[in-house]
Amino acid sequence: MNDTEIRSPEAAAHPDPEARRKRMKQLLARYPDIGSTEREEIVRYLRTAPVLDIGLLKSDETIRYRIAAFEQEHARKLAIRPVEIAVLLLVFALVTAACVALWDIGV
Repeated sequence: MNDTEIRSPEAAAHPDPEARRKRMKQLLARYPDIGSTEREEIVRYLRTAPVLDIGLLKSDETIRYRIAAFEQEHARKLAIRPVEIAVLLLVFALVTAACVALWDIGV
């Protein structure tokens, strides 16, 4: 059995990063002539993809301005949500409290 036969559901649902980047490049090269499901796919990618992958896309001169136009048109969907900010602040407060507690007990 080779590794292409043994694929987890997550691997089948999320192809390798290179394939995802190529897919996004194809969609963005056609932008604004794309459908609503493809727009949602791009939004989902820009919200969840690693920063390095997004940076690699933005460094591509052939689609650089299309990405900027897409981000400007969909700024509300791509913005950081208040819930995300609250979770980040909560994590920061918990880490700070843990550090203070460890400092007080002398660890």
